[in-house]
Amino acid sequence: MGIFDALFSGMESRTKLSPQESFAGVLLAASACDGHISEDEFGQLLTALFRMKLFQRVNEKQFNQVLNKLMGVLKKHGPDSLVEGCCETLPDELKLAAFTNACNIVLADGVLDEDEKEFINELKTRLGLDASVAKTIAQVMIIKNKG
Repeated sequence: MGIFDALFSGMESRTKLSPQESFAGVLLAASACDGHISEDEFGQLLTALFRMKLFQRVNEKQFNQVLNKLMGVLKKHGPDSLVEGCCETLPDELKLAAFTNACNIVLADGVLDEDEKEFINELKTRLGLDASVAKTIAQVMIIKNKG
C-alpha cells in the first residue's frame, strides 16, 4: 500500500481524488500550514474556490462534502500529508493556479512565518514548478497583499 492509499484509507473506497478535491486540498493545507487557519486565510480559500470554473458545477452539498473530507484528512494527518496526497492527483493544468492561490492564502493574514515559507517551498517542489516561475508568482502575491 502506498503513502497515498494509507492516507485516504477508510475515507472512501476510491484511491484518486477529483481535481476539485485536489485543488481545494492544496489550498486548505496552505491555510493550515502554520498550525491554525485564520479567518482571512479561510476567506481567501473560499473566494478562490468559488471563483473558479472548476467549482461552477459543484452544488453546496457537494462542496461541503469535499471540505469535510479534506478537513478530516487535515485533522487526522496534518497539512503535509494532505498536500502530498493532493499534489499527486492534481492535474498539470491546475498546478500554477494552485501554487498562486496557496501563496495568496499564506499571505492573506499579513504575516509570513517560517512554517508558511517552508510550506510554499515544499509545494513548489511537489508540484514540479520551475524555481524562477514560482519566485515570480510569490513576488506578485507579496505585492498584491501589501497594505
